[in-house]
Order: sequence, then C-alpha cells, then structure tokens
Amino acid sequence: MTRARRAGSGHRAGPSRRRGLLRPARTPGFSRSRVALLGTTVLAVLAIGGPLLFGLLDPAVETEQVAPAPTAVAAPARVPTPGPPVPAAAPGPSPVQAAVEAADATVTRRGADVGIAVLDRSTGALALNDEADDAMNSASLSKLLTAIDLLDRGAAGRVEVTAADRRLVRAALGPSDDPAMNALWTRFGGQSGITRVVERLGLEDTAVPADPSQWGEVQLSARDMTTVFRHVLETMAPGDRDLLLGAMSRAPATASDGFDQAFGLLDPDGRGVAAKQGWLCCLKSSVDLHSTGVLDPEGRYVVAVLSNQPFGYAAARAVVDDAVGALRDVLV
Repeated sequence: MTRARRAGSGHRAGPSRRRGLLRPARTPGFSRSRVALLGTTVLAVLAIGGPLLFGLLDPAVETEQVAPAPTAVAAPARVPTPGPPVPAAAPGPSPVQAAVEAADATVTRRGADVGIAVLDRSTGALALNDEADDAMNSASLSKLLTAIDLLDRGAAGRVEVTAADRRLVRAALGPSDDPAMNALWTRFGGQSGITRVVERLGLEDTAVPADPSQWGEVQLSARDMTTVFRHVLETMAPGDRDLLLGAMSRAPATASDGFDQAFGLLDPDGRGVAAKQGWLCCLKSSVDLHSTGVLDPEGRYVVAVLSNQPFGYAAARAVVDDAVGALRDVLV
C-alpha cells in the first residue's frame, strides 16, 4: 500500500513531466472497497484466532503449582522419662518407741535385767523393750493390785468397803506401809484377789506367789503394769480412781519402813504425777527395784520400769533413775 506524499509547493502532484519518469500505475484489483473488505477479514481472523496466534508467538508462562510451605509446628514438650520409683522414707519410731529405745540404751550395768514399757493413752501405742514381759518379784507393786480388787468389788456391790479400809489403801500406796498391806491381803482374799485382777484386766505375765503369804513375790511385768494403771485411769469408778491416784501422788520421799523411795518417777528433780514404787532385797542374791506410774500432768503417758539387779541399792537406783530420766527427756 502506497502513501500519498505531499509536494514541496503544496500543490497536488500530477503526472511527472519528466521523460521516462512515469507515475506508477494503480495496482489492479485493489480498490478501496477491496481494501476495506480485506481489513475486515483480517480483523475477524484476529478476533477468532488471535489468542491462539499470540499464544504461539508468546506462550503463557506455565505456573507450577507449588505446595505451600508447611506451617511450623512447635515440637512437643519433652516429657521426662520417669525414673525408677523412689522408695518412701521409712517412718520413724513413734514417740513412745523412741523413748523406750533411749531408756533402754542407758542400761549398762552388768547383770541388770530391766523391763521398760510406755503406754501412750492418746493413741493407744504401747512400746516395750525386750525385757518388758519378763516377770519379776512385784515387791510393793502388788499393793496396787490388791487395792484395785477391793475397790472394784466394792463398786460392784460384792463387798463392803469401809472408811477404815480406805485408810488402809492410802497407807499401803502412799508411804507403802507393809502392815496396812498385810491387813488388806488377809481380809480380802490374798492370792484370789490377784487372780481376779489378772482375769478382769487380761494381764499376761502376772501370777500369784508360790507362798500364799508372800505378797511381795507376786510375779508381774512392766507390760502388765501399764495395763494396771490404764485400768485405774480409764475404767474404775471416779471416786475409787481419785482415791488411788491421790494416795500415790502424795507419796512421801521416805517410806514407812525408812526406805528412800524418791527415785525414778518420785525423783525430786522430775517427779511424776502419781507413782507406785517397789523394792525387795536379797532373793536369789539380787534386789528388785521398780518405778511405775503416770509421767506427765496430762496423764497421757503411763510408764513402768521394773528391774532385777545385782546387790547394791545405790547402783540399782542409778539404773532406774537413768531409764526414767531418758523417758522424761523424750516425752515431756
């Protein structure tokens, strides 16, 4: 297709007048109408096949479908692998057991047989050393068993207990008067009274003496004496309980026979609330020395220290004092 070109004079160019320079002839068949038709056709073709043609000339960039980056997930907290189970600490000894162990450790005298028992009335715990069930001569401890039998039978209406009888009980328990005990032993059954107490209280180591007249040779143990005092404190009639505890709490330092009974639970430096002491000499070349009763003002701890030792009251007293002192140090 030619373009018309304007002459420099502004006039429309005519046929060249130069010889040999002829104006080119119009191309046959290309009229304006044909040109228009051709343009329309091209536009139609482009409209239909253009996208395909452009795609061939400039293909679309192929998009690769890329998986999204995974969302960061926090690593699970590391759970510690449990180790082997730690064994629970063994429970320590109860206070009464610790007290008995401490008291038992003080016994170093050669030939001394010392039974130690402690009852915790608030928990019912009873602690014993190896000798706590050894039966020994009761000495004056049997006075308490005889008084219990008399008063319990009186409370049950089986026997009449007079004011004179009560005075005998006080004398036998406080100053530990032997004539008073002789009267009670004779009048109220002697051995049979011990047997009744054994059966009623369930005593395990207590037995009547081989000689019915020798109340000091009743056989009993530290373990049984804690049961005896528990009966006094918890089971007896209040008036009878007060009679027994009152007599023992007012026990003088010097007994009616002149013996110094201010040892063990009656030690002036750490006197217990109520105590019954016992002493007996020279059977089988030994001495029996005992201290039993209530350790503390609240009446929680009942203690019994019974001993059979070689001759020598001074050395025997030191053994009992040391044992009771160790009990007091732990419990009071």
